Amino acid sequence: MSTHKHLPPYMFVLEGIFLGYLSKKKNKVKALALDVDQEPLVIKLPKDLRASIQDYQFQPGDQIRCIGRSQVDFTTGVIKLRAYQVFPLRPPTEETSLMAPPKAPMSAMVDVSQMLDCPTAAAEQHPTKILICRKSGCQKRGGRKLISKLESILQEYQLHDQVDIQYTGCQKRCSKAPTLTIMPGNYRYDQLSLQRLPNVVEKHFCASKPCSFEN
Repeated sequence: MSTHKHLPPYMFVLEGIFLGYLSKKKNKVKALALDVDQEPLVIKLPKDLRASIQDYQFQPGDQIRCIGRSQVDFTTGVIKLRAYQVFPLRPPTEETSLMAPPKAPMSAMVDVSQMLDCPTAAAEQHPTKILICRKSGCQKRGGRKLISKLESILQEYQLHDQVDIQYTGCQKRCSKAPTLTIMPGNYRYDQLSLQRLPNVVEKHFCASKPCSFEN
């Protein structure tokens, strides 16, 4: 991965091996897959770039450079990449071409169906946690009922194996109990009623896909 000091921190310049185009519908390119230091990345392509980029007729194994913008989804902890410019690097010399391994077909290099569901397959995934104070003051002000209700909701929505409840020391919000904090993102909820709790869970953990309910 190349870095440029004059670029703002949210911009990226990536050089790697082109793995192929990704699309959910046939002949409708949405993104490309790029191998950077043996880590596959999915980079979204804006509409105005999708047509022009195909003029290069990239083949799996070609060396390319992508310039674009990164954005962090603080709810999921996923880094999303969006390209603004994509172009080929200088073709290899004859000597390096002879040393390079043969290009593999796209199906052997990347699992398209799995990568489409992941904005950046190599982006660091931060575990999702709900922080709740376990001090007696907060527990007496509704903390115990809040924990019990939260555990029940996570189980009902089948999120119990995806979201961890982590107990903490005093969060200096005793007068606003019951409280909870959702990480990553540091989303704080004070004086949270049991009636509002399902809405909070749905907002943070069911926004991108419908929650599953147990029968």
